[in-house]
Amino acid sequence: MKKSELQGWQKVFSFTFIQNYKSKSAVIGLVLMCALVIFSGPLMSLTAGSAAADKLAELGECKIEDMYIKNDTEYDFDTSAFKEEYPSYNKINYIETDESTEELRKNLGEEGLRNIVFHISFDGEKYIMSFVKAKDSEISTMNVGNFSDSAREFFFDSRMAQCGVSEEAVNYINSEKEASVVDISEISDDDEKDELNPVVMMSVTIYAFIIMMIVLVSSQQIAVSLVTEKSSKVMETLLLSVRPLAIIVGKITGTMAVLVCNFVLFIISGCISGIITSVMFSKKFDEVLSVTLEKMAAEDFSTQADPTALAGFSISPGRIIFGIFAVVFTTILAYLFYAVISGITGASCSSMEDLQSGSAFISLSTVLGIYMVMGAAMANSPVFDKVTYFFPFSGIYVVPIHYIFGKAGLSDLFIIWAEIIILTVLLFRFTANIYQALVYHKGERLKLRDIIRLSKARKGQG
Repeated sequence: MKKSELQGWQKVFSFTFIQNYKSKSAVIGLVLMCALVIFSGPLMSLTAGSAAADKLAELGECKIEDMYIKNDTEYDFDTSAFKEEYPSYNKINYIETDESTEELRKNLGEEGLRNIVFHISFDGEKYIMSFVKAKDSEISTMNVGNFSDSAREFFFDSRMAQCGVSEEAVNYINSEKEASVVDISEISDDDEKDELNPVVMMSVTIYAFIIMMIVLVSSQQIAVSLVTEKSSKVMETLLLSVRPLAIIVGKITGTMAVLVCNFVLFIISGCISGIITSVMFSKKFDEVLSVTLEKMAAEDFSTQADPTALAGFSISPGRIIFGIFAVVFTTILAYLFYAVISGITGASCSSMEDLQSGSAFISLSTVLGIYMVMGAAMANSPVFDKVTYFFPFSGIYVVPIHYIFGKAGLSDLFIIWAEIIILTVLLFRFTANIYQALVYHKGERLKLRDIIRLSKARKGQG
């Protein structure tokens, strides 16, 4: 490949970039997508924001007024002690009764929309707590659920205390139990086998979806542009001042510039959406949130983080920063690799009908890579993980994300990068040898064996 063969690629770059935004359909689609991004935040806040605020407000607010307690067990449910332990429920009027459940339910009529029937029983094997509220009750299911959790814990502690079991013994009984089966053949000196955390799996899925969309959309755009210009006089005009190989370089870089500009527009639209949503709803939401947090603090809804949840990760600020660079760099490499393939595909076709069958490789390879990633996650095998790392069609989806979470090393990143770069360079050198013949070709779609035969013939002439 000579440097002169790339002469004029800037003209194709400018032509591709300008033509994209000259297309009415492309501009209308872009405007609609930006409008959708801008108004999605406010619309979602209007439809779901009020309900979410109500749920948050109900989280710490108890609307129960009268609670009829029917205890059919040999253990007492001391309401005074319960109030002391759970002060958020001390405004409830607890009424202990021996009436039948049917009679108690009569108290849940139209005047008892804030009343609850609390029945404790024993069926010979287990203790059962049941709560009954009116059909049109003002008490939310969340309120009843929160109370039932507190009541169940209190009743258990009461039974243990009445049986003479100490608090230390109760804590010992309630301590977590864990069992694991380890295959000795899977133990290594470097690290232990960890299950793929759902957070990692979700991150890989989102990243794979983004790359797949970039690859499919950009590849289709490049191929369609080449076929359209090839079937018209545009390509003939370009060939008067631009070398054939410069056309594919200009198409690739021009399409990348369009994608970057569209992405920036989506980011700006998202920021505008966030500003509008904040101005419209943040004050009300902040008030609800502050009141809710106060109520949660009063009710001691404290939670403790499980230190073992992040045991399988090795995350540091430096790793995250370099990981972000790895994600961007891998995305660019994947785009370039598939862009060259789409350039060959578009140049080997003379009509849109031929292009549909010619684009099968790009679709199949992307789907194969995602299936391999999903299969490795389900298999949870270190060997299968390494296979997906080193296979280029799957490695581009998983290695950068696994690196951020400490599941892949720098060597894995460098290997997948080297593979994609080598494949792209070889593919581009192959393209340089035959692209002129492909651009001038008109007729039936050239298949892979035809392209290989054409490449050999070109080498023979050289």
